[in-house]
Amino acid sequence: MDSVRVLSVDDHPIVGEGLKWMLGDDSGIDVVAFAETLQDALEQVSLHSPDVVLLDIDLPGASGLGGLRRLREEFPSVPVVMLTMSDDPEYVEEAVRAGAVGYLVKNAPRDEVIKAVRAAAEGDAYIQAEVTRPLLVRFAREVRSAQAEGPTLSPREREVVALVAQGAANKQIAARLSISEATVKSYLRTCSRSSAPPIGLRPSRSHCVPD
Repeated sequence: MDSVRVLSVDDHPIVGEGLKWMLGDDSGIDVVAFAETLQDALEQVSLHSPDVVLLDIDLPGASGLGGLRRLREEFPSVPVVMLTMSDDPEYVEEAVRAGAVGYLVKNAPRDEVIKAVRAAAEGDAYIQAEVTRPLLVRFAREVRSAQAEGPTLSPREREVVALVAQGAANKQIAARLSISEATVKSYLRTCSRSSAPPIGLRPSRSHCVPD
């Protein structure tokens, strides 16, 4: 298997160097370049064509998640995994909505960083369990609130949401309901755009995956 080429974007160079050292030579992940500012990141993506970008939230020249949005606008085919100090549920949700396919805090263990990078490179997504717990609590609260206010989803969409809440993967949902995985993802996108609570996260034993 070819190595996954990663660009590390953080305004503290030691983070990228530490990441490269932590991953070592046996992870199948190669940190090919570093960037400390948004403009540098844009140039490095263009120059190195990385498979995955690991991105901090706050960068010189970009406020909040502005750097993520700019990267997604200019390089929509390059997946971005957030690697940051913040585990605030609002930041996590906003990052997912802005196009991040993964979210890690900087204390994530080596094997979790590897899982997140590989998932992103393979077109999947990964959110560290540590940051999903408060997000799931908030999600459950919003689901109950929406149910109390009355249904805003179709019967089939509610079936999909119920299976998502049980931790079922897209493939399992598709098999259970005799529909395609593409249809499952379409339902989830519809739900996330509706007035119902955000349905962009799928809980599992170790992580949640935005679809």
